[in-house]
Amino acid sequence: MKDDYKLKDLKRRAGKVKVEPEANKMPISIRFDTSDLSLIRDEADRLGIPYQTLISSIIHRFVTGELVDKKAISLNRPS
Repeated sequence: MKDDYKLKDLKRRAGKVKVEPEANKMPISIRFDTSDLSLIRDEADRLGIPYQTLISSIIHRFVTGELVDKKAISLNRPS
């Protein structure tokens, strides 16, 4: 399959590289419980993605409202 590609024949596109500022990543340092990090790494392995990508995805989905804390919802419901 590698023989099908001729990477030496590829040429660069003209102009500047287009980068969206919102797409930039900022390195941070964060501490997790060892057991939580182990579970996240196991799930990332199961999904076949890097664990940091999974963590970023979870945080993004939470802050955009796509991922909701079920316990917080049940506390807000009248009994």
